[in-house]
Amino acid sequence: MPRFMSRLFGLALLLAVVVSPMLARGTIAQDATPCPPLTEEESVAWATAYFTAWNSHDPAAITAFYAPDAVQHWGIGIDAEGTDELVASLEAFFAAFPGVRTTVDQVWMAGDTVIVRWISIGIQEGDYMGVPGSLETVTWTGISVMQLDCGLIVEIWSEADHFGRLEQVGIVPIAPEAEATPAA
Repeated sequence: MPRFMSRLFGLALLLAVVVSPMLARGTIAQDATPCPPLTEEESVAWATAYFTAWNSHDPAAITAFYAPDAVQHWGIGIDAEGTDELVASLEAFFAAFPGVRTTVDQVWMAGDTVIVRWISIGIQEGDYMGVPGSLETVTWTGISVMQLDCGLIVEIWSEADHFGRLEQVGIVPIAPEAEATPAA
């Protein structure tokens, strides 16, 4: 239960950090776009379609969900600005993780923003961001906050549990559990 609560707190913090400034500067305002915001059902369908494209590993299918000048904040590495940089980032990722599959765990929405908690499983077969391939199956979770304009991503923030992924392949040692210290 404590792990669930820490993740719930992490999600709340992510929402406060990302969505609150967007509200303050009016980027989530309903009058900012001529398109109506997605309904809850449409948000789930949109997120499912997006991750279906992601699982195709086809950059053209994925970038079809992005505005031409969209910004992808990866959380690690360099942000991708525009679809050309996004395609280069996608190709590098899919070259290292050719069989990765991602499933949608949960979808939330706030105006024109869709928030997705996802789970990925795959094998890092090649080098990625200085980490050599391990040929071990790893599972990691993440959250993507996607600001949409007429159904296209204009800006996206993705945060993933890369630390946990690196622990699973032995790059980062797993910390031993702390032993209880007797009270003095």
